[in-house]
Amino acid sequence: MLSLRVVLYLTVSMIFTFVSGLYAEDSHDHTKMIMAAQKEKPEILETVRLDEQLGEMINLDTWFSDENNRRIKLESLFEKPVVLLPVFFECIDICDFLQADLANALNIVDPLPGKDFNVITLSFSDDENYTHAKTSKNNYSNLIKRDFPLENWHYLTGDRENIRKVTDSIGYYFIKKEKDFYIHPSALIVLAKDGKIIRYLYGPDFLPFDLGMALSEAERGEPGISIKRGVLAFCFDYDPANKTYVFKLFRITGTAILITLIGFIVFLIYPSKRNKNKTVS
Repeated sequence: MLSLRVVLYLTVSMIFTFVSGLYAEDSHDHTKMIMAAQKEKPEILETVRLDEQLGEMINLDTWFSDENNRRIKLESLFEKPVVLLPVFFECIDICDFLQADLANALNIVDPLPGKDFNVITLSFSDDENYTHAKTSKNNYSNLIKRDFPLENWHYLTGDRENIRKVTDSIGYYFIKKEKDFYIHPSALIVLAKDGKIIRYLYGPDFLPFDLGMALSEAERGEPGISIKRGVLAFCFDYDPANKTYVFKLFRITGTAILITLIGFIVFLIYPSKRNKNKTVS
């Protein structure tokens, strides 16, 4: 007959393996904001920042040019939730990664791009124009592998006044050091169709789950509570029919049972140790 110690060891091993499998899907984590200003003076670092404005409204009364040089009022792009990525197109550093990673996330995210939401890549450089936007869109739209109506992915440029109205309203503060050189945060913003700011996702890696959860919140028009992504990914699954994330009752119940079982095992082990000590005495 197997000893109690062997039984307990095998039970704990199986529990550990099961729990590790549950959490393995969530091992990836965000790299925190990467900024070109790491070696700059402290006062510059204080200026270049992202002040989250959850629940506030983006300035929709602004005008830009798209990649085809059409004049567009920002408000006209908000007939559905919007993913907004501020970059500058001639950036040879982090902006390239941001645009590529967004494209990769759009390939996998559960809500359907173009149907459930629009995408806006906005240049905060007033040195750029529609030709830069067109080149950038051609480059990164090639990374899209799923069915995506590219007319719903807008690449915008504008003048300094309109750019600042938008970036100030979302709490996105950057510095122009010289022509084609900016120090800036790396993040995208998810907004409801009325322009309400729902969620900030920090780069350079944008995970499809993060984006999907933020878009689900945007569909409801309610900014969610700031909960760590690991907890959300463990507790929720996407429901494409209702375009929302649903609670994983089975997984949570199973985890609760495992915790209870572990507690019971601990209860068995420690009394036996105490009895052993008494016997030795």
